[in-house]
Amino acid sequence: MKTLQILTILALLSPAAAMARQTIPDQGAPPANLEQRNGHWTANAAPPDDTSDFQVHTVVRGDTLWAIARTYMDDPFLWPQLWEANEHIVNPHWIYPDDLILIRPVTNISAVVPPPPPIPEVEPQEPRVVQIPTLTRRGDYVVTPDQIVFDAPEPRPVSPVKSSDLYCSGFITTRDMESGSTQVIGRVPPGEGLMFADGSYLYVSRGSDDGVSPGDILSAIRPTRNVESPRDDVGRIGKHYLELGQMRAVVVQPSFSLVRIVHSCAEITVGDTVMEFNEIDFPQLPPDRPFSPFMPSSGKTTGAVAMTLGILHTAYAPNLGGITTIAGYRGSVREEGAFEGIGGGIAAGGSIVYLDLGADEGVRTGDIFVIYRPMSVDGEDRFVRIPREGQQLLSTTRHVIGELVVLKVEERAATALITFSSDAVSPGDLVELR
Repeated sequence: MKTLQILTILALLSPAAAMARQTIPDQGAPPANLEQRNGHWTANAAPPDDTSDFQVHTVVRGDTLWAIARTYMDDPFLWPQLWEANEHIVNPHWIYPDDLILIRPVTNISAVVPPPPPIPEVEPQEPRVVQIPTLTRRGDYVVTPDQIVFDAPEPRPVSPVKSSDLYCSGFITTRDMESGSTQVIGRVPPGEGLMFADGSYLYVSRGSDDGVSPGDILSAIRPTRNVESPRDDVGRIGKHYLELGQMRAVVVQPSFSLVRIVHSCAEITVGDTVMEFNEIDFPQLPPDRPFSPFMPSSGKTTGAVAMTLGILHTAYAPNLGGITTIAGYRGSVREEGAFEGIGGGIAAGGSIVYLDLGADEGVRTGDIFVIYRPMSVDGEDRFVRIPREGQQLLSTTRHVIGELVVLKVEERAATALITFSSDAVSPGDLVELR
């Protein structure tokens, strides 16, 4: 018992132990459930039998994970990786003489010189040739050949659906995602940084008591604003959330977990909301999808673009003032009503938009919509006057400007990827199921 008291005092007086303690949520009193294992007293379990892939360190009085990481890994700030590799250590504050610590060799990424990129082999291609007809003059007439051959254009490019589209595109939901939610509560190691990306270690306020296990994948999200439909008869469709990235739980305690960011869509910061990761079962899209600006109506589900993702990344930068204007738009994107029309952002092929249609209207993941606008008709054109009959005819005509595919569906809204567009897409543009 006296040995334990001396060890506790030394650990508390050690600067390394004090610094490590500041990086971990309060653990309370020392463990009381000490047991004698292999001839020494400890609160930790025995390591795995097979230690052939590790270097083994036997703890001596005064050791801390911080000091061990500095000795074996040349960087005390790598102690989270050391703790991650030693799952038998229950609490990183408390290690005991004769405990075994397993050390896996770590290569400092900054010290590695990447190999030169390979030189791609480019196959020579025949130049595209357009055959221009030869003009022959006969007297006062110009005669062209009977057959004119032009090189056929390539098929229009269509943006493919990528994993980043599925898991970094955000969503609009009527569910309450914030009350009693899990949050990012700290970073490892401590410092002045505000935002974290791939490879960073963070603490989240959820542990084994709430069902988290080592290896579980969690998602970080951030609320932005309530979203209204541009259609007057629809109203509010929910609150928008940015998807910031995915994190893997590496060390789990009852009330909190140490996680590593495995993929970041945007910078994650303390206070961001954490939710369970849900894998999306995305269907195979039909490859042959003809497109024409004058495609007739399908008579199926119709809706509108409510908002673009790009404008939210601009206006809601975390911990910063954010950019409040966009090129070509005079107002601020944070003004009242600014998210209508071009103030809600403009998007092109490969961009993410949100529709005011959801599961309530029968929308499903993989649904394909066309984007269109009613044709604008002015009877008093600058040069000609369009007859009333012509105005009525043209006012019933629409101009199709693009196509989009649904990635995620919530109650009253859907997240979609623009696969093709011939013009800029903005809130208020109409959509129809193909």
